[in-house]
Amino acid sequence: MIPYSGHIEEKTSLRWRQHFRYTSNPYAASRSDISPNNTDAAMSDQPFPTAAFKQQSHGIEVSFPAGQGDFRSVRNSCAAACRAFNSTPEDADVKVRGEKWLDIVKPNRPKKADGTSAEEGTMVTHDQAITNPTLKATIPFVKPPLWVDYGTRLKVASTTFINRNCVILDTPVADLIIGERCNIGTNCTIVCVGHPVSLEGRRTTKLSTGAPVTIGNDVWIGANVTILPGVSIGNGAVIGAGTVVNCNIPPMTLAVGSPVRLVKALALNEDKPAVLIKTLDESKELTNSLPMEHWDGTDAAFRAAQAAQLAQKSNRRGGSEHQRVEEQQRERLRKSEIVVITAVTTVVLALLMLFSLFFFAGLYLGESRGCLRSSDL
Repeated sequence: MIPYSGHIEEKTSLRWRQHFRYTSNPYAASRSDISPNNTDAAMSDQPFPTAAFKQQSHGIEVSFPAGQGDFRSVRNSCAAACRAFNSTPEDADVKVRGEKWLDIVKPNRPKKADGTSAEEGTMVTHDQAITNPTLKATIPFVKPPLWVDYGTRLKVASTTFINRNCVILDTPVADLIIGERCNIGTNCTIVCVGHPVSLEGRRTTKLSTGAPVTIGNDVWIGANVTILPGVSIGNGAVIGAGTVVNCNIPPMTLAVGSPVRLVKALALNEDKPAVLIKTLDESKELTNSLPMEHWDGTDAAFRAAQAAQLAQKSNRRGGSEHQRVEEQQRERLRKSEIVVITAVTTVVLALLMLFSLFFFAGLYLGESRGCLRSSDL
């Protein structure tokens, strides 16, 4: 196991808010819900963060008014682009789907009169890259439906694959970066947005918070994974299905669970050899199925099925629950044997002591009687 130091980084959002309060935001003057009685709105006269501060603020949590007009407008435009992308037929031209994707992440790109990208010959799809290995895809392969909040700071590498029902809750104040050659399973959720934990903060300021998320190159994320704000996943990592990622994941690591835990370090090549099928005709000739499990309705068959399941788990995990139960039973048996032996030994010792007591008492009484008879003489 490689050393793990990927704990959640120290949160600096509170310190940031202490210096840059709500009125520090240039949009605050246009907000109608700010009143002189709002203490949060009058706590700071600091200017809006400069370029130097932006350089220092890399990786921190940033507050922003999601309900403000400009933010809401961008979110509505992104929602419309997502609806157009999701309504595109599955058999539509891949370049058409590519243009729909660019409408989500690059809505302000230069376009021709027909609405397509202005640059000729720059779009290479995954299908083209598979057919011609000398080409590299310029558009990620994303299966609809897909849901994105803003898209303004969403950066997905062109060689990445995103499966169906991916929900990306990105923000306009923090980058969401997905690296090269990543595979993201179905029903995954990537969250960059949050809200104040305190009830008062949620009632008064009504701010949202944004923190960056970075997914490295060659990462495989299983189905139903949730990635929380402020998390980075290292190159080559594998995230098991159903995992909740709430802390940083080192490179080349297998991580599973809710909350996530590290299982092991990954080797560069540890996959078992698999049968290679190159054509659809070959796949039709392949016999690859598991036998139907049969149950005759008896308890004996049910217990046999349970035993087989325990044996299967034993082969997969390197140690079975059944073996652990047997070991516990053997340990309890050893303890009971020790208790029985101790009890028997105690009884025997007690009997010996009692016999000795009677024996010495008899000797003492016998000597006493002998002394009395001699004195009578």
